[in-house]
Amino acid sequence: MTTFRFMWLVLAILAAFGSDEPRAQSALTAESIKIPALTALTGPLAILGQDGKKGIEIAVDQINKAGGIAGRKLIVDVSDSQGKPDTARREMERLVRLQNAPLVLGCDISASTASAAQFAEASQVVLFNAAAVSSEILDRHYRWYFTQQITNNDEADTVLAFLKNISGDLKGQNIALLYEDSPRGAGTGELVRKLLDKEGIKPTAEVSYNRAERNLLPFMKKLQETGPSVLVWAGYTEDIVAGIKAMQQLEFVPYVIGVGGGAGDPRLPTLIDAKFIDRLKLSNIDYFNSDFKRVQRLVEEYRAKYNAAPSSYVGMCYAGGMTLKPILEAAYKKSNNPTRADIQSVLRDLNIPGDQTAIPGEFIKFDPDGRNLGARALVTQWKDGATRKATVFPPSIATDEPTPLK
Repeated sequence: MTTFRFMWLVLAILAAFGSDEPRAQSALTAESIKIPALTALTGPLAILGQDGKKGIEIAVDQINKAGGIAGRKLIVDVSDSQGKPDTARREMERLVRLQNAPLVLGCDISASTASAAQFAEASQVVLFNAAAVSSEILDRHYRWYFTQQITNNDEADTVLAFLKNISGDLKGQNIALLYEDSPRGAGTGELVRKLLDKEGIKPTAEVSYNRAERNLLPFMKKLQETGPSVLVWAGYTEDIVAGIKAMQQLEFVPYVIGVGGGAGDPRLPTLIDAKFIDRLKLSNIDYFNSDFKRVQRLVEEYRAKYNAAPSSYVGMCYAGGMTLKPILEAAYKKSNNPTRADIQSVLRDLNIPGDQTAIPGEFIKFDPDGRNLGARALVTQWKDGATRKATVFPPSIATDEPTPLK
């Protein structure tokens, strides 16, 4: 038998018996759709970027097993911003000019996303953000930046609503503010302070620190001296860990409301004293939690693959990856080779009902500045000696009651 005839025989056998892949995936065409994503895979914030990459990979796998995009396999190539604005801009330029990216998925921190968004606007390419919360980017009135994520304003509003929910009377509380000094942390701190001002409440203290700071003992001591009953704290995982260790050393035990993924990171109980976490009533203004019904498929697959609960960054970037499907399917209905303007037009008209999304919001629909009008924050709280993290606010989606502020 010649080599040529043997190869045809092998192909015939494979065609007859099929493969172990799901039918939807085997029906995908050879032509693929490639979309780049941007996050911090290395550097001080690599833990967030690596989480985001895992979330994207699970989303892409689920999309392809369900038939891909218009019968084509979806490929998302994740690039490293290092969590640095200048690096994020250079990567955007490379993706847009050298790779001719039709759209970039952003799963980065706010500072890097702001830089990337500026280049996206100048280059007229869509930057679809799934992670950054900075309201300042939206205030620039860009036309090529779209974010399905909540914003600083949403976080601040939720802080105030949650405080009222657990206290009943805000004016009887001493509230301190603590935040890392990036635009994301400082922006949230400023917005919370303004809302407290409207309630006639002046914070007992307002303290900021550099994101790279790992000795937070002086900052915590300064806060402790003002005697707050509540500490509102915007920070990342590393500084939350350092700060809580300092609080334990000082026996400083206010009711802590975190903002962002740090205070809700599922790894916290393995990094610091779980019993002390419980004493702080540690809560977190967030965008994702593992007990949210719409993300149970993600939670199950993530646990099976990594033997852990997914973090907020996993959840946010997974949700962004899943939203690529309706965006790209609508674009490929317009054209077999959609332009950047086609994709921008799809996002302008997008309206996804809440029960068809992987986020806790009411829907996904963008205003002229690219803000998702349906985005909603939730509040999680560590329970039972920090052995689990429950959604406690708003009541419409809560799976447990928040611990009251006494």
